[in-house]
Amino acid sequence: MIEKICKDPFKLFFPIAIISMLYSCCLWLGDVFFEVGGFPLSQHANLFIGGFLYFSIIGFLLTAVPRFTGTDFLSKQELSVFIFITLCVLIFYFLGNLTFFWASIASGWVMFLCFAVPRFLFRKQNPPYTFVFVGCGVIFGLLGSFINFLSEFEMGIFGALRPWGKLLFYDAMVTSFILGVGGRLIPGILGFVEIVSGQRKVYEKTLPFLSVIPIDIIVSLIVFVASLIIEGAGALMVAFFLRATVITYFSIKYWRLHEKVKSEKWHGKMLKLSCFMLLVGSWTLCFSVEQAIHIKHLIYIGSYCLMTLMVASRVIVAHSDESLDIEFKKWPYLLVGLFVVLAALTRASAHLIKGSYVQHLGYAALVLIIGALVWAGVYMKKMYTPTPKN
Repeated sequence: MIEKICKDPFKLFFPIAIISMLYSCCLWLGDVFFEVGGFPLSQHANLFIGGFLYFSIIGFLLTAVPRFTGTDFLSKQELSVFIFITLCVLIFYFLGNLTFFWASIASGWVMFLCFAVPRFLFRKQNPPYTFVFVGCGVIFGLLGSFINFLSEFEMGIFGALRPWGKLLFYDAMVTSFILGVGGRLIPGILGFVEIVSGQRKVYEKTLPFLSVIPIDIIVSLIVFVASLIIEGAGALMVAFFLRATVITYFSIKYWRLHEKVKSEKWHGKMLKLSCFMLLVGSWTLCFSVEQAIHIKHLIYIGSYCLMTLMVASRVIVAHSDESLDIEFKKWPYLLVGLFVVLAALTRASAHLIKGSYVQHLGYAALVLIIGALVWAGVYMKKMYTPTPKN
């Protein structure tokens, strides 16, 4: 069992991620419908991003890095450290000790660097060039969690750092992973094989990794980082416009959202829907700056969450004896997509409904829980089926 998890770490982290997401949503149900636990704004956000998305990302990267670099899988010693860190994250969250909660997440990123950097340096092949965004995502995750750790002391400049910590961890980290991983994975899933083959001709050359990164990716990265700095400085409209421009570029060149999906798979259609939610949410922010916290949930739920579930679906099926033909079926993809997008729209518009704002937070959480349970009911059992021998 340990050897299987070392080879496919997602089998450990994906279930923890889903449970974290379900619990974070149940916090709203307890408050809205049963008046239990109080207004769980920060508790929900911390566990949704620092639990569901964080563990999903870690599980994916620990599985993908050895394969993309042609290096060793996770060792038992490394797995033991990651398990310890995971336990610390969960224990300190439930104890309400956010100082050590964020410290544990930061240490998780440090440990990931200890895992990934040697494998990158001694790689047998270059990873996809869009993965430069993945590297930045790791840095943003580490900086964001460390700043959040410092902000818990609430002394002097430390307390003032809190908005930067949230910006880097909630927005910069996850979007970087979407652009980095999605720049390579999404075109393949959507059936645009010519994009994938064109990328491989470039990054599979026996050249230093930085020399195979195209100029458009470098410019996109610079603009993306600039948008974060500008948002942190308070010029929100300019920042949102720059970030939306980068996302639009990826949407057209790499994801081709303006074209029909070449694959007729419902899995691909829902993945494309999650890309649309990222694009629509990003541009809506440009014209709704004052309602940014609400509009961002189009991205947090409609894109981050739905895309995570769809990518996890592909990872699970690809590492089991299940045929990819399941992705042609409407079940469960259409239902999951509809519930997740409905939850995103309900949450993003809750502030527009006078007198029932809090109730609609509960409705959004309930709908998202249903969508996640539908997904879990199908994929949790597939996760532990025998892997193919080849």
